[in-house]
Amino acid sequence: MDSPQKILEFLDLRFDAIDMPCFGNVNIDYISSRLLAFWDDSRWLILFNSITWCPAGEGLTTILECVGNCVLGRQGFDSDRYLITGQIKYDEMPNDYHVTVRGKTIPLSELKIIARPELFSEYEPNIAIALLENYREELLANREEYGKFIPDGLTEILCLDEWHHPDWGCPPSQTESFPLIAEVLFTGNPDLYKPPTNPNTDWRFWFPK
Repeated sequence: MDSPQKILEFLDLRFDAIDMPCFGNVNIDYISSRLLAFWDDSRWLILFNSITWCPAGEGLTTILECVGNCVLGRQGFDSDRYLITGQIKYDEMPNDYHVTVRGKTIPLSELKIIARPELFSEYEPNIAIALLENYREELLANREEYGKFIPDGLTEILCLDEWHHPDWGCPPSQTESFPLIAEVLFTGNPDLYKPPTNPNTDWRFWFPK
């Protein structure tokens, strides 16, 4: 197994190459993310499972990004690592939005939508944020969907919804969370991970851009 220092050096390189999520990305709005870590005696992999709004792409999109010493295919994002688990479509005729999650229609009246014109030039991210309250789990990729990117024999060792994520001025090795994640991956002991004092994975930390 790679040493914690080797794991951190690897993660710093991967973040610099934009193979890990950059929550401040001006082209993609990261709405909510989950970090999953997998391990065996010699291999490790971190999978980021993220609900995003891609204004230049397919809109509401679930993106999977993988880094580690046993990734199947390329590091980070790849053309087959995204899912459409929900849709937010504007219909000009009734001047309204049609929202679905896993094929189920979600009435706008059911959502607590807050308009934030100072943060978003489009209305759709406000709807995506409102969906998190009751539909976050359904919008995230499930085990069947992300499992095909996990090599056989690896065991899930961490599942995090809050952590201290890197930014351009703070690589993974300098965060509160990733040195502890590296220790967990090296030892196989998830008890070594402790929640950070200042998690920054909530979307509010990254807007306005």
